[in-house]
Amino acid sequence: MKIPATIALVAALACPAAAQEARGTKFGIAFKPIDAVLSKTRKRVEITGAPSQDEPRYYRLRIKVANPGNENWSIVIRASTGQVLSAFDQKASACETEAGCWTRRLNSKLPAVQLSTQSANVRAEVVDGLYMPSQVASPFYSPMPGNTNELLAGLSFPNTNEKVAMQTLADDLGMLIGSGPGIDGKLANWCCSGTRLTSDLFMTNWHCGGADSTLAASFWQGGICHSAIVDMSWDSDDEGREYACQKVEFSSEDLDVAIIRLTPLADGPALSRPLLLPKLNEEPLTAGESVTVLHHPACVAKSVTRGCSVLNPNVASWTGPEDAASITEFTHNCTTENGSSGGPVFASDGRIIGLHHLGVGPMRMEPGNFAVNVAAILAEIKRTNNPLYTELMATTSDP
Repeated sequence: MKIPATIALVAALACPAAAQEARGTKFGIAFKPIDAVLSKTRKRVEITGAPSQDEPRYYRLRIKVANPGNENWSIVIRASTGQVLSAFDQKASACETEAGCWTRRLNSKLPAVQLSTQSANVRAEVVDGLYMPSQVASPFYSPMPGNTNELLAGLSFPNTNEKVAMQTLADDLGMLIGSGPGIDGKLANWCCSGTRLTSDLFMTNWHCGGADSTLAASFWQGGICHSAIVDMSWDSDDEGREYACQKVEFSSEDLDVAIIRLTPLADGPALSRPLLLPKLNEEPLTAGESVTVLHHPACVAKSVTRGCSVLNPNVASWTGPEDAASITEFTHNCTTENGSSGGPVFASDGRIIGLHHLGVGPMRMEPGNFAVNVAAILAEIKRTNNPLYTELMATTSDP
């Protein structure tokens, strides 16, 4: 992705070592629904104001409810043909917060929203909408010889055990869809990758907490967490597995990592324990070690890049300086793309050894794509947030 000069300048000020490197992928078109306030006397609104798109991948709506008297209310979102797409009520307490609540995927053209309440004090508003396209048009920015990104759905495997193992690991791969102010002041949207580590802890990149133009001090600030969605769906499954960001438990610009705690959407499923809790690696890496990356390149469905390896196991942090204390990254030769940021890097035995975060770029001469060493992440969490370290290590297991 080519970064405009103005954005590149801001990025250089925020993250000097990473200037001009493509990091995220713009995904979705934000829109402000027109005249979308509901009350006891105005019970239904048709959603308008979205971009003209005939075949959306899906829509999302963000709804905010004012309920000063703690009264009962319920909301139904209905397709233009009448089918109920979503329904929830006052038990969805997140809808009554300042941030409001996002709905799950609405697989329809623009829907209608209905409110039912007996209280004149209850007021609901559809404050934001997000149109999701069928795909993102974006060229590969860091292809590597000998491997390519492959969609996991329908991928052939040499044996059933390998297929089941890969699918189980991929269950907890998620696409983080972020929202926040862009360089023009309008709402911007982007996607990154990440992985669930426990029932409700999700790891992605620090730089996924803001748009490309966001200054470093503002990442994951100002409601970015509460506006984010983590989608762990397989894209074609009947029941979506989408969750909201409740809070940021740990973040580090130097390590380019954020660990967020998830919570169910107003109309989404509960968070269940993963079938397989990952093993987080704390051991040194070696050059030539076989690795696999799970990710959402260009915001497409769950994908895998196989047949690659660790190149240099000891690389300095993207923020520098290049000394022994800052050796926190490694390079690999897995093909990635915008949107792959935050994808887990697995060793051949299923351990998570890295967090992919950057592709090749002119500011770093090291060949290959870059990942943060999970051992360095765990060491810093143990040093600064021991309760979180204990939680992570108590619930992770051998693959």
